Amino acid sequence: MQGSLALSRGTLFVGTHAKTARVQAFDLGGRALAPGFTFRDARRGRSSVSGLAVDEDRGLWIADSPADRVRLFTVFGREVGGLGETDASAGVPLLPGLISDPVDVAVQGHRDQGRIAIACGGERRHAVQLFEPDLSFVQSCAALGSPERLFQGVTRLAAQGELLYAAEALARRVQVFRAGEFLFAFQLTDRQGEPYEPSALAPLGDGRLVVGCRAPRSALFLVDGAGRPQRELAREGEEEGCVDQPCAAVLAPGADERQANLFVMDRDGLRVQVFTLEGRCLGSISPDPASRAERRKKGGR
Repeated sequence: MQGSLALSRGTLFVGTHAKTARVQAFDLGGRALAPGFTFRDARRGRSSVSGLAVDEDRGLWIADSPADRVRLFTVFGREVGGLGETDASAGVPLLPGLISDPVDVAVQGHRDQGRIAIACGGERRHAVQLFEPDLSFVQSCAALGSPERLFQGVTRLAAQGELLYAAEALARRVQVFRAGEFLFAFQLTDRQGEPYEPSALAPLGDGRLVVGCRAPRSALFLVDGAGRPQRELAREGEEEGCVDQPCAAVLAPGADERQANLFVMDRDGLRVQVFTLEGRCLGSISPDPASRAERRKKGGR
């Protein structure tokens, strides 16, 4: 299954999918705020929430990979725009301004002034592209600063200020861009020197970044502005307080670092855990309505 997370004005949006894509809203205490909404592409017979972002106008941008489309919804679930589907052709190389197999989306600003970044999967030159809010093409980011290089399996994007982070699964690295231009890249490695595969990104706003990894083992790291690890926030495991194949992360800032909450989706999209930046787990949320009902019977969150 898997899915994605987004945060806006004290509301956590959780996207999951099987054949039907579902978006639900929670407060920061894990309480469901509304029934949410679902969608499924009529032509393909399925949809996904591969990536999820919220703009300043509370528009929900969703990367629907099976449909080759980035969709724009209101918070009430009405689809009001998007990009793709008819723009992509199977077997045709990805060209600037076109999208195919979108895996994530990051937005900043609002629909009058802002920027939208879209990542497409696979090994491609134009896998990370920037668009205006009206979806007019701005530029492609160059992998490692070279327009001839290929991105290698981008799975996640995250934006903070002028910085854009792109996690590459096949290359097992994170590339960092400033105003669309390549800045640097980094890898996290285990004690044997094997690089981790980054699978979740959450910028802190001061240059630091939380990176979730899913191979060679699952882990959650806090890194500094140069990509150097500061601490391991969570180790591999299925029990609460550990992470199992993390696939998305977002940060809710607090009055200070100790009051910030980090939301991490793992276990194939079946669980969202809440961590402090010191690595203490505050509890978990189940996006599945049936699981939430069962937990309420037991007096859980």
